[in-house]
Amino acid sequence: MPEGKIILIDDNEAVLKTLKMILAREFKTVVGVSQPALLPALLREGDVDLVLLDMNFGTGRQDGAEGLFWLERIVERPNPPAVVLITAFGDIELAVSALKRGAADFIVKPWDNDKLIRTLQDAFRRRKEQKDDSVSAKEVVSLLVGSLLKKYALAYGKPLPAITPEGLLKLSLLIQKGDLLALQQTIERAVLLSDSSLLEADDFYMEETTSTSRPVTLEEMEKLFISEVLHEKNGNLTLCAQQLNISRQTLYNKMRKYGL
Repeated sequence: MPEGKIILIDDNEAVLKTLKMILAREFKTVVGVSQPALLPALLREGDVDLVLLDMNFGTGRQDGAEGLFWLERIVERPNPPAVVLITAFGDIELAVSALKRGAADFIVKPWDNDKLIRTLQDAFRRRKEQKDDSVSAKEVVSLLVGSLLKKYALAYGKPLPAITPEGLLKLSLLIQKGDLLALQQTIERAVLLSDSSLLEADDFYMEETTSTSRPVTLEEMEKLFISEVLHEKNGNLTLCAQQLNISRQTLYNKMRKYGL
């Protein structure tokens, strides 16, 4: 059974009860509500993996406007849950349109139980993979920025500076471009020129580059950087781990991952 939490939203109590019975065997936590206005409170803790959302609420409403409204409110949240829509057969065109607004998939009433479960499990799996990838992107950014700050602070005999969230975001955008040399030069310049113990976004000046070479991926950048540190420290793993601000075991794992 997946360790997931799913919220079901449908104003038909019979449908809600049936869905809860089916999905209680598939997900660890199943919460069913008939009013979408309860969503903000239910999502506040950030522990929801999936939302199964009806497109229409209230008698006579068939335009899907409420479903689209709540879909947009969900997907604009930080680290949003995956949203699977549940709709009547005549609303398929509307549901397909909703996919372009961030929905993960849709299910048509009356549904097939096996297909319902399969669709939700697939959405759960994709969301988990995306979340894991996002956490790993964060790990690379943290490793690169933290290690470079430490490197240049030591090189210029300065205290190790902290960095504001805005400064880290600015460097993250540079990292996403895949230019390791530009990242190193930007951080070195900031450490050298600033006497502050806290580096802000404005401390990181980024020159426009005209390089036509292919940007490297995050994994390629991490591999290049670890290789550079290994060379700089003459293969001394203890010194490398200290420079990278990671444990020796983590360094071993990364070296094995990249074949270093």
